[in-house]
Amino acid sequence: MAPAQQQEVPGTGKKVVEQSRISPAPGSDVPETLPLTFFDYVFLPFHPVQRVFFYDLPCSLSDFLRSHLPHLKLSLSLALRDFRPLAGSLRLGSSGGKPEIRCSGSDAVAFTVAESGDDFHDVSGNHARDCARFYPLVPPLPPGTEGGPVLALQVTLFPNAGVALGITVSHAIADGSTSAHFLKTWAGICRLGTGGMAPCHVAAAPPSYDRSVVRDPKGLERTFLRDLKLMQVDRRLDALDLHGRNDVVLATFVLSWEQLKKMGERLSSRTGMECSPYTVASGLIWSCLVKARGGSGGKTEYFGFVTGCRARLDPPLPATYFGNCLGICRVEAEGRDLEGEDGAYIASMAIWKVIRGLEGGGAFRGAEDWIRDIHSLASTGILTVAGSPKLGLYQVDFGWGRPRKIEVISIERTSAMSIAEWGKDGRGFEIGLALPRELMRGFSALLADRLKLFRSS
Repeated sequence: MAPAQQQEVPGTGKKVVEQSRISPAPGSDVPETLPLTFFDYVFLPFHPVQRVFFYDLPCSLSDFLRSHLPHLKLSLSLALRDFRPLAGSLRLGSSGGKPEIRCSGSDAVAFTVAESGDDFHDVSGNHARDCARFYPLVPPLPPGTEGGPVLALQVTLFPNAGVALGITVSHAIADGSTSAHFLKTWAGICRLGTGGMAPCHVAAAPPSYDRSVVRDPKGLERTFLRDLKLMQVDRRLDALDLHGRNDVVLATFVLSWEQLKKMGERLSSRTGMECSPYTVASGLIWSCLVKARGGSGGKTEYFGFVTGCRARLDPPLPATYFGNCLGICRVEAEGRDLEGEDGAYIASMAIWKVIRGLEGGGAFRGAEDWIRDIHSLASTGILTVAGSPKLGLYQVDFGWGRPRKIEVISIERTSAMSIAEWGKDGRGFEIGLALPRELMRGFSALLADRLKLFRSS
């Protein structure tokens, strides 16, 4: 599609330079219809996952359009050849059928090119920034019937500073592992060169679409379809959604490997438990947030996270399996305990006990309640986790180097904390939170104080 004339989006500092649709390159052997599994059903009620990757790239708009954009488009087309369902449409089975992804010869992914007048280095920092500043950087999923498109992409140039890649993907068709697999494949082709029409697995192994490997001895598909139907008018998930408020800010908190190690050593010396860095970091954030909110009022507090199940199934699924394969985990603790000086330890121990219980088939204990639990706990102020340091998203290099920063914008819609490897060294963690401004101030002060206590040991 030919480039459109630049269109300024009022009130955003964004100019749309081009809107096009990128089709998968020919030669795909991906099935035309791909059914969802019970793992996918869990995420059907959720908003799409939205991330922004910021890259240093000091060039003009004309240089970007001439030297970089053609490679992005061609490599995307080649990557979509093996990841064709991402260019397809989600059908929710309104006529009585089951949800599925359908592929056709007209499939394509909406691809927007834009220019921003915002301050690249400021918006890609760690400090608290208005969430509204990120809206112009992530594209909406185009409207469709019965579910519609599942992926939209946007590249935004900040002239002579950098570029932002915005990704919006339906969580019902891809978990973090699948999204990371696609992005690394696309970036690898772009970085290494396409070699004409070389196969996309020049960058990574192709995805696996074999749904027969997902066994369902508990009949979870039937249970989840029933629960989804019952929850169609349930509005409790709205309690997690902060979108539309003008006081919500997004901030990133870095926990270095040295800090995580010291926290773990102090926790071990006091409790005798050897917790993972993920557990220690999550417990610290959870306890600080409970206290920053003014205390629990004596109620039970909840923390939720997902665990990868590809290796937990019997037989295990390939690491390249396309779709969702996550288990839902719930942790609870007394709010008064989390508010105290030992709150981070207590929270970490509670999380670690649940993680240890995942072994030996424990990941599916109570699985029949996953969808109902998600809705029932939404109104309790539960803190959940988006992302994982294991995804390695800072390895997504299109030839511009590693990202300077990655933001998960959609945590504003789920009141989750995002977690990723620290982009600086890959060993520490980056924690993202979207909170009302005053709550963010209180949380930041509490976290700084508790980190001082850990460093003093």
